[in-house]
Amino acid sequence: MVASARIHDFNSPSAAPGAKVWHVVMPEALAPLEFSLEDVIGGIPLTPETVDLPTLRSFLEEVETLVKGDVPGAQLAGSRVRVEEGSLRVKVLVSVFLATNATADLAKLEATGDLDLIHPRRAQVLERWQARARRSEQRSYSVRAEGLPVPLRIHASSQFEHRGEAGWVEVEKYLVGKVVDLGGKQDPNVHLVLTESSESLRISASEQQLAAEEENQLYKLRTLRVRAEQNLRTKALRNLRLLQFLPQSDEPDEAALAALWRKGREAWKDVPSATAWVEELRGTP
Repeated sequence: MVASARIHDFNSPSAAPGAKVWHVVMPEALAPLEFSLEDVIGGIPLTPETVDLPTLRSFLEEVETLVKGDVPGAQLAGSRVRVEEGSLRVKVLVSVFLATNATADLAKLEATGDLDLIHPRRAQVLERWQARARRSEQRSYSVRAEGLPVPLRIHASSQFEHRGEAGWVEVEKYLVGKVVDLGGKQDPNVHLVLTESSESLRISASEQQLAAEEENQLYKLRTLRVRAEQNLRTKALRNLRLLQFLPQSDEPDEAALAALWRKGREAWKDVPSATAWVEELRGTP
């Protein structure tokens, strides 16, 4: 654990006149976690000197998600970060509570291989890392923590999976939020901050989809049509894929409204009186 003390002095009512009472204020203790990314890009090993900014930024964002997980109100304002040699290695010092929480999840995964036993957001990152490692045998990840007997490693032959796969269903969603980032050299994606919950979602996209957008979508409120998998119990989303940026307009979509009217008429064509039908359901005499 790492902590440093701050010393404050102030006069105490019970102290002798002119005397100072010294109080030591200890900050929250910090504990270390270490995350590594190994890869060879264009024949050049990945290091702090060869990594490009999008790759580093994406890796740091995923490290942050792994540390915070789904802990309510998790904050990293007091954390410390150091990028080191050893391919691309990031050492972080975070609160003991968050480090212990993350380590417990990683230990469960190491022991069982079941992604359903850990925080959904952590599972999403680790599943993403595993998918990338399977696409390129030169890429691998590892996580070290004081409470892990051995580092957790993610590579081409890793077999972490959702053992409760029956709990996930394919869905199509319309998500409304602010686009805060899009693009990417290796894994094109859109980062969307949802309007209702302020949750940040990473939505996979193709280069062709992003290149086809004539209007700049960055930092604008947008509605995205996506396909994803949703957990029936937790409602968490995973494996989000972009289908379409929907046009934004304050004017009603007349074609869409007309289609809804047609569907409504078809659905109610065998009901002589909507009022009588509702009263019958209510049991109104």
